[in-house]
Amino acid sequence: MERQNESNLLTKECIVTALLRLMQEKKYESISITDITTLAGVSRMAYYRNYKSKDEILIKYLLDQKDRLVSDIGNRRANDLKEIIKYGAMFYQDNAAVIQAVYEAGLAHHLSGILEECIYDYFPVVSTTTDGRYAVHFYVGAVFSVFRLWFDEGMLESADEISELIYRFINNDTAMDFLVVPGEDK
Repeated sequence: MERQNESNLLTKECIVTALLRLMQEKKYESISITDITTLAGVSRMAYYRNYKSKDEILIKYLLDQKDRLVSDIGNRRANDLKEIIKYGAMFYQDNAAVIQAVYEAGLAHHLSGILEECIYDYFPVVSTTTDGRYAVHFYVGAVFSVFRLWFDEGMLESADEISELIYRFINNDTAMDFLVVPGEDK
């Protein structure tokens, strides 16, 4: 039984690696299951025993990366919000090809879900109140939107710079300084 589990893990790893390599050569939507299984050296049956679609491969890969990120944050004892935001920015940098494919596949909602899970994993007490849940969604949406813009513009700023910017917006509520609200003097 243990040997079968090892074999199954190896099969999954080969499939994930094949998809990631193919994404460096081709557009995500043009990658077929045959492309993946051929490069991975596995049968279609082995593929479908482990995954329903290539989207599922991406999502499971990102969830594994998220688990590593949360573990890393915990191991390093990240103790301030700016550092946690920086880990999120580094997650984007480290997984740029996968994130691009996620956007192209129309699966971006999974990224905001992963960001939200990171917050709940690191600050589990937040989810106990109605205000807390809404606040988490508010800030996840804001951070996710900034990460998306940063990503779309080629991540020109470093992870330190973008995390500092986001932190300033959140901590000092300075994002509103850039808006002109009708009827208010600036």
